[in-house]
Order: sequence, then C-alpha cells, then structure tokens
Amino acid sequence: MKIDEIGEFGLIESIKKDCITSLEGVVKGIGDDCAVFHSSSGRVLLLTTDMLVEDIHFLPNTITPYQLGRKAIAVNLSDIAAMGGTPLVILISLAVPAQTEVEEIQEFYRGMREICGLYSVNIVGGDTVASPDNLIINVSLIGDANEQEVLYRSGARPGDRIYLTGTVGDSSAGLSILRHEISPQESLCGHFIKAHNEPEPLIKTGKVIAESRLASAMIDLSDGLLSDLGHICEESRVGALLFRDTIPLSEELKSLAADAGFDPFDFALSGGEDYVLLVTVPAAKTQDFELAYKDRASSPLFLIGDIREEKGIRIMNENGSAQDLVPKGFDHFSGGS
Repeated sequence: MKIDEIGEFGLIESIKKDCITSLEGVVKGIGDDCAVFHSSSGRVLLLTTDMLVEDIHFLPNTITPYQLGRKAIAVNLSDIAAMGGTPLVILISLAVPAQTEVEEIQEFYRGMREICGLYSVNIVGGDTVASPDNLIINVSLIGDANEQEVLYRSGARPGDRIYLTGTVGDSSAGLSILRHEISPQESLCGHFIKAHNEPEPLIKTGKVIAESRLASAMIDLSDGLLSDLGHICEESRVGALLFRDTIPLSEELKSLAADAGFDPFDFALSGGEDYVLLVTVPAAKTQDFELAYKDRASSPLFLIGDIREEKGIRIMNENGSAQDLVPKGFDHFSGGS
C-alpha cells in the first residue's frame, strides 16, 4: 500500500503502535498536539515537534526569511497553547542548500529570536546539515503545565458546547492570494498575507482556558476547522453539530468573498493555519467559562456548535436544514486535502 492511499493521518495511526517502550513518566504519547511526560518538579512536560519543507509548507518567493523564522516557531508555540501549557526551550535543526545566502539564514534566525523573546523561550541547541535542494526546518519545543490543567483532544462529551477563539479562513485566503488564485483589492492584500505568513500563537489564551478548569478538550486550528474538530471527535468518540451563522468570519474575508465571488465558508471550514483555539465546554459550565474567559483573555470567543453522541460532523444552515460534512484539511500525502 502506498502512503498516498492512506493519507497523513492514516500513516500516523499505522506507526504509533508500540512507540512507547517504557510507561514510566508517560502521560500521553502520539495522538495529541504534544506528548506529555511527568517532570521531576511534579508538573508535566509537553513535547512537540514540527517540520517545514520548502515548496510544501512554504513558498520561498512568498515569505521573507524573517517571516519564515518567526512562523516556524509560532506553529510550535501554538501546539503548547492548545494543551494549556507554558513554552520553555526550543531545539532547531536545519537542512540548508549550500548556495543559500548567509544573510538569509541570519534573517531567519532574527525572526526566530524575536518571537522567542516575546514568549520568554530559550533556543538551546539543534543541528545544521547540508541539503541537496530545498530548505528543511525542524523545530522541537519543550514546555510544561500543571498536570490537572492539561487539555486533551479526548475529553469532549455529548452536550458540550464548541467555541472558537478567533475568526477562521483568513490564512487560507492569504495562501490563495500568494498563489495568484485570487486577486483582491490592494487594500485587503496585506491583511490576508500577514494572516498566512505571521500567525500569532495564543499562549495566554490557552493558559486562561486551562487554568479555568472548565473546558473538556482543546486543539489549535492548524489543518482546518473541520479536520481539527474531526480529530477531537475521533479521539473523544463523539460527533458534532456546527451552526453556520455563528462561525466567525472577518469583515475582510466577507468583503473579499463578495468581490471575488466565492463562498467564504470554503476557507473557514477547510482552510488551515488559522492557529486559533477550538475548545469544548460542558453545557453546565458555559456561563462560568464565558465569564472567566471574558475577565482574563484578550482574544474574542465565539460559540459555534455542540458536541453530539451521533458520530460525524453536521452543519445547521441558516434556513434550518442540516447537512453532513466530511472532515478535510491539509494532508501531506493526499494532495493537500
């Protein structure tokens, strides 16, 4: 069987068995945003890693080295945010083509250092090797968290409400603009390209949610709303109902869709790299959750649906009709969707 026959997530399922050789200290292995281990201090360690490959994860002619360095760190920080943790140290490994300009790598590291400084994260090591063709970046990040506050994908239960901590679809629209698939008004171009090239990890928001101890599950939107909600549904063995009219879209995306003649929900549901947080909260705790969130978090909060016992994801349209949705998003081995 070829990898493209089972896709990225099928491949992960096929290789994760027996990866844990000793259970001592292991709380969670493959299957969440971070692996989780007990640390000697009584807290748990969060470990995550992410690889970016030129021409697959980024197009070198559409992002500056500075932005690329910043984004490489941001996507890992977002994984820590999704578990409610605090980032601590980073290891960076690069495979660099020999003809690469030194100044480009210096700018790349400037972007990494700047975002690490914003979140008090130390770059403590890594490796650099030659690459025959494309630039390959691998970032490994270690964080920690109070074990009682870590949020997993497997905690959602029927009746839970589903929230988003920001609008969705702008990053995917930015990628389409960079690929010249959409030609927006000049005044809108910068907004979407920045959304795609300079994501902001919601570390503080993730900690506020975790410290409230009111949420049941959480994930960051890296692969797309449907795909990442699908991960929660699969790990929690539940389904979901979304309300189309409450899924948050930016005014810029609405304007772009009106001008270019496309459905903005195509980007909102299946576009990736928004890096907002998707959270589930038991219905009985929603009022307390919303109050705690409003009091401490600076990100917006949108109620977008419910967790259901019936498997699968459905969406309720404005006219009251409901339809089944197929979770999809970025998949490395299935042509990107």
